[in-house]
Amino acid sequence: MPMNLVIQERRKELGLTQEQVAEYLNVSIPAVSKWEKGTTSPDISLLAPLARLLKIDLNTLFCFHEDITQQEIGLFCKEVGKIVGDKGIEEGFAAVGQKLHEYPHNERLMHGLTFQLDGLLSMSDLTADEMRPYEEQILEWYHRLAGSTDVEISNSANFMLASRYLRSGEYEKAQEILDLMPDRNDIVGSMADKFWLQVEIDKHQGKSEKAAEDLQRELQLALNKVQLLLYKMMSIELECGESFTAQKIADKSAQMVTLFEMWKYSAFTAPLEIAFAEKDADKCISILREMLAAMREPWNMDKTLLFNRIPAQATQPEQMIPVILSAMEKEPLLQNSSEFQELITEYKRFKGRNTNQIM
Repeated sequence: MPMNLVIQERRKELGLTQEQVAEYLNVSIPAVSKWEKGTTSPDISLLAPLARLLKIDLNTLFCFHEDITQQEIGLFCKEVGKIVGDKGIEEGFAAVGQKLHEYPHNERLMHGLTFQLDGLLSMSDLTADEMRPYEEQILEWYHRLAGSTDVEISNSANFMLASRYLRSGEYEKAQEILDLMPDRNDIVGSMADKFWLQVEIDKHQGKSEKAAEDLQRELQLALNKVQLLLYKMMSIELECGESFTAQKIADKSAQMVTLFEMWKYSAFTAPLEIAFAEKDADKCISILREMLAAMREPWNMDKTLLFNRIPAQATQPEQMIPVILSAMEKEPLLQNSSEFQELITEYKRFKGRNTNQIM
């Protein structure tokens, strides 16, 4: 972004008039107007006081920070995860705030950091009152991202906003946000799916390995979507009082995991909800025990038939164990179960872990 736009936008963000800027710097109002139009630039002696007035550094004024790379964003996200793990969520938010101040116009950076802090906050052990100021900040960032001209960023931000309103029971607000998002059929109908053409091009250009990996990634996405659809269908059938149908759907969801060599953890989410619906504490604990054991076993994609070309990523699913245990401890069905307390004791070493291994 050119310096003239940085000056203009930052002045407006701070609620300053051109007259106030001119008075502070001892220059004329037309001079400030010319800076913002880009016809002239501030004298070098005015740059430092101008930056102080606008509460930015000289690098931001000169736009030296505008071209942060995606790799740099990824590295800083990892750094934030470590900061939160070592020093707590407050320090993590402070680090992110400082970074966003350095790169105020980089939406990709804000997008990545907002999503990461949202996830880290959800995994923290803060009370609702302690979370509130952080939740408000995240909500503010999502609203800013929702106004992005980048459709991918605005859609994902709107999705998160709608999800948050849904969780808090603000259904009308959730619907308002949802109505702003393009319908999936409209997106698909507006363009041909280039994925299949890309696969064919790669195949004919001697890039069969790349084509095979892309197909595996597409399959993984499709299977994850099917799993989510089955889970939602099962939940709705339970709401409708169709427990037998819900059980059959849960069975099919579990069978998918074996058939398609998916992560074993996925086989237990639907059956666990069925067990809770049946108020069967023993069954819940049995499934929960298997689920936690599965979380301690990494999904070795390289040893599967269908996903062996997808590069392995350093994931640590064990870090979700404290979150699951904390949620289960709040379930009235399990609170008086001695077997459940034994399970908690067995996994208590995980409960003391923080998020220092995230990212």
